[in-house]
Amino acid sequence: MFNRLFDVFSRREELTENSNQKSLSLEFRNRVIMLFRDEFQQTFEEFLVGLHRKVAYLHGKFRLTDSGKNSSPSDDMLNFLITCKDEHFLDILEITFKSDLPGISWPDNALIPNINEFLRIDNLPYYFTGYSTENYETTFYGSATTGIRIKEFPKVIRKDSEILHQNAIGPALTLLNGIEYKHANNEFLNALEDFRKGEFRDCLTKCGSAFESVMKVLCYNNSIPFKKTDTASVLLKALLENSQLDAYWEQPLILIATLRNRLSSSHGAGTEEKDIPEHVVKYMINATASAILLLSGEFS
Repeated sequence: MFNRLFDVFSRREELTENSNQKSLSLEFRNRVIMLFRDEFQQTFEEFLVGLHRKVAYLHGKFRLTDSGKNSSPSDDMLNFLITCKDEHFLDILEITFKSDLPGISWPDNALIPNINEFLRIDNLPYYFTGYSTENYETTFYGSATTGIRIKEFPKVIRKDSEILHQNAIGPALTLLNGIEYKHANNEFLNALEDFRKGEFRDCLTKCGSAFESVMKVLCYNNSIPFKKTDTASVLLKALLENSQLDAYWEQPLILIATLRNRLSSSHGAGTEEKDIPEHVVKYMINATASAILLLSGEFS
């Protein structure tokens, strides 16, 4: 319980008063609170009380504000949501969607796209990711059962870094929100998270995986024959042969797979450690996003 609780935005990112980071607007905070109110309706107070219990542990305080000893936990939670620091409000968003609070469902939750829309409306420099899931199989008394479990919980990503200000990233994230691109979306978001952590080789690996996943979706949606084991080069050739794009597009597009194979963690480094410059990884992410948009636009 607690290891998940303390893995929050404020412990990954540092916001300072002297930074150029745009502050969360009061209107954004109010909209999020109203969204929760309308979603939970009769259980809204129960939701606030449960959230208060978790946030109190996070801050090590019985009361979160100076709202008075007689105020209820739900009132204390509401006051904190309005007055807390930006990073603590973003923490609460993450805690909400990694908790067993009433009304929180996964892997798809309609609240997350609405929160991202509120961020967009106020031009705030954050993006809220969705759930990353994986399939699993267990055997119980000789009977195999399959299911789905959470691999990663929703996280707030800063959009003020140079990489997320590139023109291709935002449109690609919007495109990958489609249900059919669930796996590609998870892989691309994880690539962005790896970039932020400085795990550049893993970032290249996941960019290549996201590109392959998108190509498989496009092949499936357009009845283009393919196998699940097909490599990026095979998938790309199949798509180009069924598109209006000229053959010379193959060379720049296949570079994504080439960089993944030559530089990423998908293959061993051998006797020589691979040192990947940051500007190369930035190129890879932007090239991946652009390639996804190009091929998706061609087959839309």
